[in-house]
Amino acid sequence: MVKKLVCTTALLVALAFLFTGLALAQRPAPTATIHEQGLQMPSGGNRTVPPGLVPAFCSPCLFYGGDGDPSNINADGLWDNNSSFFGIAAQVYSPFVVPKKTDKCGGTCKWGVSGLFVALELNPFIAGTGPAVTPSDAVWAIYSAGVVAGGSPLSATKACSGTDTAPTFTDTGRLYFGIYEEFAMNVKVTGCTLAGTKSGATFWEQVTPEFPATGFQLSYESNVPDIPAPNAFGPAEPADQSFFYGPAFGFTSFTNANMLGPFHLFSAGVEGTLVKK
Repeated sequence: MVKKLVCTTALLVALAFLFTGLALAQRPAPTATIHEQGLQMPSGGNRTVPPGLVPAFCSPCLFYGGDGDPSNINADGLWDNNSSFFGIAAQVYSPFVVPKKTDKCGGTCKWGVSGLFVALELNPFIAGTGPAVTPSDAVWAIYSAGVVAGGSPLSATKACSGTDTAPTFTDTGRLYFGIYEEFAMNVKVTGCTLAGTKSGATFWEQVTPEFPATGFQLSYESNVPDIPAPNAFGPAEPADQSFFYGPAFGFTSFTNANMLGPFHLFSAGVEGTLVKK
């Protein structure tokens, strides 16, 4: 009886170590990029969805940078998360172009922005729902100038900004590295119009969830590694014009995202309609 009890206890201890190890394996340490975590894509485990033109979470859609692709060897994510739990705040600033419009509104048009969104790779997550830890809110901003190497959010020019206390999450169906599920996070925007130019005016969007100090939550913005960008919509996203700002990771000024890895384009977008100037 004693021998049996000892064996049973040993088995339980071994299982405890096994499951603890698996749990820890699902919780990598926070890094600026996902590729720094040394993860490998499990064979046959990407859970990708078929291409579908403009995604449902961009409606009405003015711009979409394109889909991420977990099956691409260059699939990656860049930290986009203001986390009280980790004490790490860092953001991605990705560009889009507003052209001069002369149709569909009876003259020269502006973009009337009603929403922004970014595709985020989350760990942990609740499939079909969103992050395992509910964000306190999501902060967003659109910048018209000053998003350049060596600058900072304080030196850049904001066209619009705000906070959404209830951002929405839509599961894209893409699973990265077996432990990161991708969700589109949408925020509502009011009172924001953007004017284009004949050659096109470049703006930068930053949309970041803010997580409370109540639990572990990683959040990374998805890159778009495929060329051409799958299901992109509207004016093409300017390549290699995205920037990262993350003092906690040592990036104390705007740094071109492609300096950190294959971050030439990001999966982000703008919702809204054309309005008269």
